[in-house]
Amino acid sequence: MNSKKKKSKRILLVEPKKSKNYHTQYPPLGLLKLSAYHKQLGDTVKFVKGFEDDNFEPDKIYITSLFTYAWEAVHEVIKYYLQKYKKAEIIVGGIYATLCEAHLREAFKDRIIIHKGLVNEVENILPDYSLVPNWSASIIFSSRGCIRKCPFCAVSKLEPEFCAKDSIKHFSLSKS
Repeated sequence: MNSKKKKSKRILLVEPKKSKNYHTQYPPLGLLKLSAYHKQLGDTVKFVKGFEDDNFEPDKIYITSLFTYAWEAVHEVIKYYLQKYKKAEIIVGGIYATLCEAHLREAFKDRIIIHKGLVNEVENILPDYSLVPNWSASIIFSSRGCIRKCPFCAVSKLEPEFCAKDSIKHFSLSKS
């Protein structure tokens, strides 16, 4: 019997360095979910904040983006990792990437992949909180999107369809 074993990949997850403009008290939920997903696939995952040089040679790099006004920090890490890992696939997602795709594309052309919106494959996966050991809570969305389409609000662009989850019990850490 000829069974092909999938070669594990090396995945680098990057949150731009916190600064006066790029700051949140919350961990990067999308990256934590991507970590759990890739670990389930048998991939090696590393999470960094900002710039790191420790000879980890990734196959794929995910860079998150936060608020649209904090785009400079996102551009800085993209430039750094594009220069450092010329062979790695770089995927940029998050709020800024979704709402300002043209701005991001103008700066980096086809050198990056821009992911808009949610990553459906990871939406129902418990985040890998081991990447943020000082975080002592859990973040759960019981719904996504909004029933209203207010012209001043970006939710309908980030999460176009309203969807309430039937249950969130599968996110429980306890085995009760």
